[in-house]
Amino acid sequence: MQNTYILLILLACLLLPSWLYAKDIVPQLTLAKIFTPQNAQQSFWVSEKLDGIRCYWDGESLLSRNGKKIHAPDWFIEKLPKQTLDGELWMGRGSFSLLSKTVLDDKPDAKLWKQVSYQVFDLPNNPAPFELRQAQLKKTIERIKLPHVQMVEQVYLKNNQEIEQHLHQLVELGAEGIMLRTPNSVYQAGRSNDLLKMKLRQDAEAKVIAYQAGRGKYENMMGAIWVEMPDGRLFKIGTGFSDHERQNPPPIGSDITYSHEGYTSKGLPKFASFQRIKIEE
Repeated sequence: MQNTYILLILLACLLLPSWLYAKDIVPQLTLAKIFTPQNAQQSFWVSEKLDGIRCYWDGESLLSRNGKKIHAPDWFIEKLPKQTLDGELWMGRGSFSLLSKTVLDDKPDAKLWKQVSYQVFDLPNNPAPFELRQAQLKKTIERIKLPHVQMVEQVYLKNNQEIEQHLHQLVELGAEGIMLRTPNSVYQAGRSNDLLKMKLRQDAEAKVIAYQAGRGKYENMMGAIWVEMPDGRLFKIGTGFSDHERQNPPPIGSDITYSHEGYTSKGLPKFASFQRIKIEE
């Protein structure tokens, strides 16, 4: 009799609906490498690097790059096409904190979502070269006629001088950087030399381990944070914080993103500046 109970329990487990144990399905997205002279070429399609949240439309739901469902209002997605789309949710330059609070909330705030746009830059399941995918994407965006769904502008630049000039012009307007795509390239999952990101400053991550008290105008606030790099080395970050962030510093043990201008001879970041607490998308 005991063996019969065990068999019944095992059978019940096998018949459980898959949604009880299903994990997030991670979208197979093209991911960018950092632009370097070694992977550079003469010409690229160039677009602004948006400071948003990567968003994949699978034909039914919006997903983060890690496969977590984004709970957008019904009106935001109800007219999106059945084909897959790759892009970013965006609220404009310098709005990442409000954006992440808005789109990663399980209960969508309709008023805040009115400020969000879906900036689409590619068709993941389309095997055509980049230029043909862009032409088909343009037709798709024009057909659905949703003001909050927009196509990311691509500019063809012929050499590194034009690219660097374009980068500086966008950064002066508040952009984070630029994205470069190889002409005639196909969409492929994973890190690709056909998709590069270029910034005046580099990004990296570290773990907060301690605070340093502020002085002068920052008295009674946090003056700097001590962080640990993945290789165990420690350094201090004292810039990039708003007064609110100095009064409510990143929690000890949290991961943060910072920007820097290369490394010293000791391997420590130069001119490190706080950007944000790392968001788990």
